[in-house]
Amino acid sequence: MTRSQALWIASRVVLPALLASGCATTPGACDPSKADFFSNTSCLGSGAYRQRQLDLESDLAAEQERNRAFKALLADLEAEQAEVRSDLRAREAAYARAQANWQRIKRSLAAERSANSALASRVKQIDQDFGRAETGKRSERDALLNQVRLLEQELDAGVYD
Repeated sequence: MTRSQALWIASRVVLPALLASGCATTPGACDPSKADFFSNTSCLGSGAYRQRQLDLESDLAAEQERNRAFKALLADLEAEQAEVRSDLRAREAAYARAQANWQRIKRSLAAERSANSALASRVKQIDQDFGRAETGKRSERDALLNQVRLLEQELDAGVYD
């Protein structure tokens, strides 16, 4: 067989068969980094490379939007945290005054508490409430911030893929 006959056969038989088989190629199966002549030719002929590119661009846009939303959420939480820090001194001073007044009240009730278990129990409950009031909001906010950061890290690591 001469070279021209081989080229004629290739152009009339093999190439149309490759192009026809290209219709069965999916964009996900087309990877231009793989050196496979028949698969690459099929992907080119079927338009699967272009579809793969469009799919990847769409995925990238969705991931970028998610990243922007995470950054905005974290910025909002950090801004709220900064606001709390700026108010922290005033809040701590008010809390210290309230705590000092509560200690004065407890001292004035010392004799009655030792004689009355219900009063002692109530004073103990208020002491516990003071402790929770001081740490409650800060710990809730910090826990929320940590949960959001953890979710972002998990998504980046592909935990939910």
